[in-house]
Amino acid sequence: MIVVIRRAILPLAITLVSASAPACAAGSPYGTWIDHTGRGAVEITDCNGKLCGRLVWFKDPKHVKDGCNFQIIGNVRPVGGNKWDEGWIIDPDKDPNKKYDVEITPQGDQKLKVMGYAGMKFLSETMIWTRAPADLKKCTADLARANDPAPAPEPNKDAPGANPAPVPPPAPEVSPEKPEKSARNGKPKECKMDLSFAVLTFPCPD
Repeated sequence: MIVVIRRAILPLAITLVSASAPACAAGSPYGTWIDHTGRGAVEITDCNGKLCGRLVWFKDPKHVKDGCNFQIIGNVRPVGGNKWDEGWIIDPDKDPNKKYDVEITPQGDQKLKVMGYAGMKFLSETMIWTRAPADLKKCTADLARANDPAPAPEPNKDAPGANPAPVPPPAPEVSPEKPEKSARNGKPKECKMDLSFAVLTFPCPD
């Protein structure tokens, strides 16, 4: 009897484990992932119902200036079975201008299977990405601060030339003086008065 019960329970247990396995393995592709090389991280976000991904971290800081926020995944749509496909991916180490087909499948919450292919999936390359730690410092924050305009410097009141010298007031206009009367040959004009006993000569009054 015990043997019969065990035979009846065993298939049921296998069925329950098989049914629960996809639920345990299911995960989300959204978030920040360290790529298979360990030299960069990609942030995958929702772009109008599709997946898109941009580079947000580099192990070598010299790549930040040219590579930060560069999009390497785009137009990846859900196709069922917790898979995303029919989009594109770029391998920046090979050719940043060439796009490959890509299929993305979460492997639980901490792993992401990224399969790049060219038209046919049997000619593919599979990569396993790892979810990045929550405190990963993204280069996008530094890039945003670098693009902010610098505040205008305040004038230094103590610097020479900071306070211009006051402009002196204009000199008052001087009216031309009325020229004095001049006489012939530069001498004052003389007036004469004839008296019966003498002739008097004196400067003429103005």
